Amino acid sequence: MSNKDDQDRINLLTGQTVADADPKTVREAQIFRAALLAHADRIQDDSEMPYPHIFKNVLSRLEKNPPVSPVRKKQSWFQKRRLTKWIDKINFRNTVLTWHIGWAFATVFVLAVSLSLVFNIYQENQIDSSYQLIYANKTEEITEQLRELSFRWEGEQANVQAFGPTAQSSEAAKAYGAGLLSGREAILGNTEMALPTRLLPSTSETDWLKTQWADYFELGRWSVSLWTASRFHREIPATFWAAQPDICAHFKSAFKARTDVEAKKVLFQLDTRVRQCLGKLPNNDKEIYKNLRINLEKMMYFLAPR
Repeated sequence: MSNKDDQDRINLLTGQTVADADPKTVREAQIFRAALLAHADRIQDDSEMPYPHIFKNVLSRLEKNPPVSPVRKKQSWFQKRRLTKWIDKINFRNTVLTWHIGWAFATVFVLAVSLSLVFNIYQENQIDSSYQLIYANKTEEITEQLRELSFRWEGEQANVQAFGPTAQSSEAAKAYGAGLLSGREAILGNTEMALPTRLLPSTSETDWLKTQWADYFELGRWSVSLWTASRFHREIPATFWAAQPDICAHFKSAFKARTDVEAKKVLFQLDTRVRQCLGKLPNNDKEIYKNLRINLEKMMYFLAPR
């Protein structure tokens, strides 16, 4: 691990944006920051901390067998103090994270990798399982409605704007749009669908899941699955809804840890348009499904690229 990775990780953990950071480093820092912030919330409102057993096991092993720090350039007092002050703010002073800064980076790395692995596997499995349920219960009506489902950049207004100057979409918006399109086409059975140029990352990497914007891509996929299930709730098994509040909670943790401007917009959308409806489902009241569908359409329009 390079000195630059160490410095980038410190900056990311303290809430700064590092434009040229390695995507893997960004992802690890985001997951770990989310866990720390979740711990702070638990102290404040006694809410449940995600993956408590993972923290307990990993921290226990680190206490018994602290990792040996590789030889590296000594960190400045300012760098040490900045990380320590941020940790102090979330009442984590008495944990293993305030141990000697010489191997604190290794501790952060081990915890981040552990949490990142669990988070990715859990989230992907849950979202993929949701798609499997929808696909297994797909009807001709669902297929027809999905073919008619158009996103913001595909609508008439987008065609009009195509003849005039338009603002360039952010990477977050493009990743979310790519997730929307991938989700729709997956349910339709178009597994070999290639993303249009306007929805590709600005870097040489073509897979959004390998970038720091993977959360937005997965959020897009999840949005389409929720829209489909709310639109055709009679065809979708009630078991579909059991996992959705948990997926929403994991997305909230992930986006709460992010420092990009778009993350705050996502959190607002999740809190005001999605979370409250999910807590009431499954339900015999069809109005709840309708409200969720309408709210999802607003969210998809708001977060998607133009």
